[in-house]
Amino acid sequence: MKKNINTVLFILICIPFKGFCETDEDYRMISVSLGAGGFFANKYVANYYNGNPNNVNSILYVWDNPYFFERIRQELNLTPDARLQLEELPTNMRYKISTAVTVRFAFNLSLETSFFLQVTQVNLTATDIFTMSFRNTPGTSDRIYEIGRIWGKESRTMVDFGIQRRNELEARNWFWFYELAFNLTNTQVRENKIEIGSFRQSIINQGTYDPNLGFSSPEMPQTAIGIGLVGTLGWQYRVGSNASFDFGITTYLQDINLEGYKKFHTNFNLFVRLNFLTL
Repeated sequence: MKKNINTVLFILICIPFKGFCETDEDYRMISVSLGAGGFFANKYVANYYNGNPNNVNSILYVWDNPYFFERIRQELNLTPDARLQLEELPTNMRYKISTAVTVRFAFNLSLETSFFLQVTQVNLTATDIFTMSFRNTPGTSDRIYEIGRIWGKESRTMVDFGIQRRNELEARNWFWFYELAFNLTNTQVRENKIEIGSFRQSIINQGTYDPNLGFSSPEMPQTAIGIGLVGTLGWQYRVGSNASFDFGITTYLQDINLEGYKKFHTNFNLFVRLNFLTL
């Protein structure tokens, strides 16, 4: 999706108990769905990746390493007596809008009601800049400022268990619906890095570093299981007894539960999906 709001596609195959039919002969019990949406993640958790020394991942793992610090000085073309210092880390990092892909199974109890289980996968990137400064000549008052990039990547697998209620509109073949669900989210941190010129390095703790031997320990996996509630408002157009299109917005009230960032915040998913009815 890159930097623009991505177009949303959903293809779903849902599973009904008594549903999506205009007559008893059209009755379908099960449906299954696949799809994709535009996911807007709350910025609160994005600061997990800002390099703050109080975070699990800290820029000081790089900055306080003599070998890496010298590499940074070389990238900035500093003179031997120049004094380099870290000025400011980001405090308002944000996630880019990302594509969410969903698989869903629904059991229709009636034309109006169904229970569903859906799994949504979304990969998120939070990015920002930080600043450094130096004086090439000690004792001078003017400082020169430089900018570095910092970012984090994570994967979220969201599992929702819930109920959908549908109501017919006056326009033929059109319905509106709402959904309520319980959410479990498994979050995995993929990377957290900084970049200064051509120098790029992870700020996840890997122990001590030796230029000849590398790091003393591997990056430890950073994962979290969070919970939440889900609400959806949408509209449905029925193509026939075997298929329908849904589109709408889903709101997630979630605690992602990464260390140091354990509060409930809202995330949003704009979606379109195609439902195929079977059985």
